[in-house]
Amino acid sequence: MNTPDADLRLADRLALRDLVEAYAHGVDRRRLEEVGLLFLADGVLASHNGDPAEVPAFATRNGRDEIVRVMEMVRRYDVTSHVLGQQMLQFDTTDPDRAIGITYCMAHHVWAPDGIRVNKVMSIRYHDRYLRTAQGWRFAERRLAVDWTEERPMGTEH
Repeated sequence: MNTPDADLRLADRLALRDLVEAYAHGVDRRRLEEVGLLFLADGVLASHNGDPAEVPAFATRNGRDEIVRVMEMVRRYDVTSHVLGQQMLQFDTTDPDRAIGITYCMAHHVWAPDGIRVNKVMSIRYHDRYLRTAQGWRFAERRLAVDWTEERPMGTEH
C-alpha cells in the first residue's frame, strides 16, 4: 500500500538519481559550470584512493568555484564516459531534507599521451551527502573513492 511518505521517498529517490546522472552528464559534456551548480555554495568535493572511511583525501575542493576549477582537468581527455551503476540511499530519519548515498561508476577517460590512444578506466564510488534546497536536491559533499584504475590501449579509430 502506498502512503504519502512512501510516495515522497520514491520521488526523492528519483530526484537523487537525476542529480547523480546530471553530474555525470555534465562532466562528460564539459558543462562544468552546470556541474558546479549541483553543489551547495559551500559544497565539498574530495578524492580518495580507496574507501573514504579508511584513507584520507588526496585532494579536497571547497565551494563551487574550487569545484569547477578542478573539474577543468577533465578537458585533458578527448572524451569521457561515466557509466553509473547501483545507487544506495539512506534518508535521515529526523530531517526529511537530508540523505546520504553511494553510487557506483565505471568512468572511461580516452586520451593520447605520447600520441598513443588509451582508455583510462576507473572503478569509482561516490559517497555523497545530499541536502534538499528550494532548487531541489544538491550535493553537500561528494567523496570520490577510486577503487582501481587500468589503462587500456585502443585502436586508432574513434
